Amino acid sequence: MMRFDTTPQGRTPAWLLCSLPLALAACDTAGGPSTTLEVDSAGIPITTALAPVWGPGDEWTISEEPVVQIGRVDGPAEYLLGSVSRAVRLSNGDIVLGDWSNNVLRRYDREGVFVWEASRQGEGPGEHLRLLWVGALASDSIVTWDGALRRVQIFGPDGVVGRTFRVEAPWSDFAPSAVQGIWGRNLVMSFHDYRGEMPEGVVRWPGVRYATVSMDDGEVARLIDVAGGEQEITSYPGGQVAYTGYQYGKGPLSTVQAGALAVVDTEAFSIRSISLRDGSTSRILRRDEPLVPVTEEHMDAFLDWMVWRNQVWGGMSEAQAEARRPAWRDLPMAPTLPVLSAIHLDMAGNLWVRPYSLPLAESLPYEVYAPDGTWLGHMATPPGLRLGDGEIGEDYLLGVWMDEQDVQYVRMYRLEK
Repeated sequence: MMRFDTTPQGRTPAWLLCSLPLALAACDTAGGPSTTLEVDSAGIPITTALAPVWGPGDEWTISEEPVVQIGRVDGPAEYLLGSVSRAVRLSNGDIVLGDWSNNVLRRYDREGVFVWEASRQGEGPGEHLRLLWVGALASDSIVTWDGALRRVQIFGPDGVVGRTFRVEAPWSDFAPSAVQGIWGRNLVMSFHDYRGEMPEGVVRWPGVRYATVSMDDGEVARLIDVAGGEQEITSYPGGQVAYTGYQYGKGPLSTVQAGALAVVDTEAFSIRSISLRDGSTSRILRRDEPLVPVTEEHMDAFLDWMVWRNQVWGGMSEAQAEARRPAWRDLPMAPTLPVLSAIHLDMAGNLWVRPYSLPLAESLPYEVYAPDGTWLGHMATPPGLRLGDGEIGEDYLLGVWMDEQDVQYVRMYRLEK
């Protein structure tokens, strides 16, 4: 079993906590310092996490090896995975995954044995042009999102399509962009906000609106609006526009699970829990994390990543990619690093937060927070496992892993609390 480090560098000494004016009220002279500060602002509880509560032996554990693995280097086509959009686990332990490289939907039993395949490339019922997301209803029906067609489809547990509908934004100059998760018979989705004139320079555009979409009648209900991700926009004569990625730029991260939506902007550790009924903020979780200035080391890490990325995905040779370093060095770059790289809610409502790590660097352990904001401790997940393409259950982690040959696998690990 992998165990989290009970002595992380982030653990704040008791003497330091009690020396801070804000923390004086949270320090108990008899029982030692508190691990959280609780305040109330306009009826919204704000929790500031100060230190984890787990001690030796309290931590959760993750199995050393996957208990289920789907995927092969070669063999039958149903076990060869191209680009997994997402994998989910059904109530009986079976796993369903979507593969956007060929737009197929596949089901495997709890041992990883192939059961059925549905969908294919196309625009007809049960087909997809860009299968970007897969989810499961309580009935084990499967929900998919096609980003190209802006279409939702609901498949029965047997893989037969039962319903198809297109998502339309009820507001002018908005467009559906992604599915964040499922809430009962509703999807929680993000919409891009293109209202007004397109700005120029380094901007937070387009904006993002979160909303629920009923899978019964398609009704869309607004939740909240947030700033979009940073990018640089440049206009040229003739109406041409260039969109340039803003390296180390800030933007929104979100996660949906256990009937909740959590949203954070990576410019600060301030995570909002949003009611899916009316869009109100029910709680804010904070950490006082200082911003880290971007240095030459960070620039070099970005350039190394660009060289690697353009060899793996861009078809360049190593020499061709290395020759582009001077040009990539001139790309716009943020003055500070993002605070976080990922957030996930598990099915029990615990929030898993991953601090930001540099491109190609080993990812840092997750920080795990209870639903009330208590900082439980740190969890190191299996190296290379992408939880954003899977889910965290009550007693398992499901995600996508890639080997040294860039072959993808869906892996499930046992989680013991």
